[in-house]
Amino acid sequence: MKRPFRCIPVLLVLLLAAAGCGMKGGLSVWPVDSLVKVFPDDMPGTNESGGTVLTARNGHASVQFAVRSRAGIPKLRVEVSGPDRGGKTLSAQVRWAACVPVGSNPPETPRDEVIRPGPALFPDPLREDFPFELKPETTQSVWITVSAPPDAESGEYSGEAKFYSGDELLGARGFRVRVMEATVPAAQTLKVTNWFNLSAGHLRRYYKVEQYSDAYWGLLGNIGRVMAEHKQNVLLTPVMSLAQPSVAGGRIQYDFARLDKWVETFEKAGLLGTIEGRHLLGRQSGYHTPMVVPAYVVENGKVVERNLEAGDPRAEQFLNGFLSALYAHLKEKGWTGRYIQHVHDEPHGREAPTYNRYATIIRKNLPGIPTIDAVGLDQDIGFFADVCDIWVPVLGSFDHQLDKIRAHVGKGGTAWFYTCIFPQGRYLNRFIDLSLVKVRLLHWFNFRHDFTGFLHWGGNYWGPEPFDNVQTVINDNLTLLPAGDNAIVYPNPEKSSVLSSIRLEAMREGIEDYELLAALAKKKPDAARQLARDAIPNINDYVREPAEFRKLQRRLLEAMSGGGK
Repeated sequence: MKRPFRCIPVLLVLLLAAAGCGMKGGLSVWPVDSLVKVFPDDMPGTNESGGTVLTARNGHASVQFAVRSRAGIPKLRVEVSGPDRGGKTLSAQVRWAACVPVGSNPPETPRDEVIRPGPALFPDPLREDFPFELKPETTQSVWITVSAPPDAESGEYSGEAKFYSGDELLGARGFRVRVMEATVPAAQTLKVTNWFNLSAGHLRRYYKVEQYSDAYWGLLGNIGRVMAEHKQNVLLTPVMSLAQPSVAGGRIQYDFARLDKWVETFEKAGLLGTIEGRHLLGRQSGYHTPMVVPAYVVENGKVVERNLEAGDPRAEQFLNGFLSALYAHLKEKGWTGRYIQHVHDEPHGREAPTYNRYATIIRKNLPGIPTIDAVGLDQDIGFFADVCDIWVPVLGSFDHQLDKIRAHVGKGGTAWFYTCIFPQGRYLNRFIDLSLVKVRLLHWFNFRHDFTGFLHWGGNYWGPEPFDNVQTVINDNLTLLPAGDNAIVYPNPEKSSVLSSIRLEAMREGIEDYELLAALAKKKPDAARQLARDAIPNINDYVREPAEFRKLQRRLLEAMSGGGK
């Protein structure tokens, strides 16, 4: 009598061989879809995927290999050749995904919406230093970013990743990238901003820079290049702190040379399309404390900065003088068409009278300049509806209020959306312990619901140990942030720059998807809308499996390549 279970060891051997166990040094290497996170305890062959990775021209694709060794490899080095086709080679950058500790999952999120419960190690920062230590019985992700130029020939390109222990070649694994005829439009239409704290006081923790030194401006340029490469085109700009006030004839005058240097630095880096003026109003402390107006005032013949109460007549006097000078400078530089101005972050009901009053003053002094603010549509919107041009409601606050947003846009307004601590639950977001499918779909959501921009507050709000603590505490130590809410990049002092993350890579590819959907909508609006509906039937109902998303991605690329129905 035959006993089928005797075949299991043979099958296991075949699976392990397919996973790359034949390499020298006992190194196992296997491909994993880049939307699937690789964990240290993944055994050889876990989540193994095959097939060709797709991309559009002028787009990016991510190739991921998982690596594991029983004995470990102290100095693992990876080199990539190709991918090439008929003498044509695509650009490829190889990095490895380090893990960071996640202590807890978002408290209002069901267990089945996170990849695994905390505490646990999760992959996120993309390290650029080779060789790196592959510890025994530990799996790491090797990440290859492939860029296709706008004039790339369509077709299949073959690449190879070679794995070394020091100088000894352990083996190689091939991969394939198919460049479709579709082309990501050169001009990005989606507005994207991650708020960065670029004050020298914050940066000095991680880099040896002094405010406004050559090293400081060099660092800002390097950060700008990384973010520009990842499709950020709007930058929160501290216009007040960049202005240099002085007293002349008893009145304050302003020198905007530092603002010019700021714009010049980020323009050169390729980032700055829209100048996003930082908020002109604030609060004494936390969210529920009284509003204040940060202002420059003259005391004893000198200019000092004070947080004035909203009822202080000097507050309005300051704004009238400062904003009229700022507007004159914007007009002189030809920047009025690319400047937007925040009034107050997340205004809420009881702040309505003060908000309305000062928003009116700001609009009067900046004629034609759009005002923008993060707002919650889960409250009465009457107080900001007529004085805020660009509404940025938090995702999760407008499930049943899309009609209000459409009415605002119909009257000539603009609508973006934002994430900040929330939403949790079953919504899309970019927390570290969520699937990368959720991150990529954020910008399918933009297209699906006719938003034209995305804002997140945490670009680089690192704590003292950015790689060891991704859950910082804010609001006077009362709010523990979900993992990664505070930052989408990591410090890279060795190169005076920042490191990307696998979330930022997924976000870039999602932005490119948005631009392809928008381009398709101009030619085949029904096809574009159907694709978006198939991806996101409702606000918190969407495709969750990478394999299902890849089918939609293929349909989009084929539709823009002329091969789709």
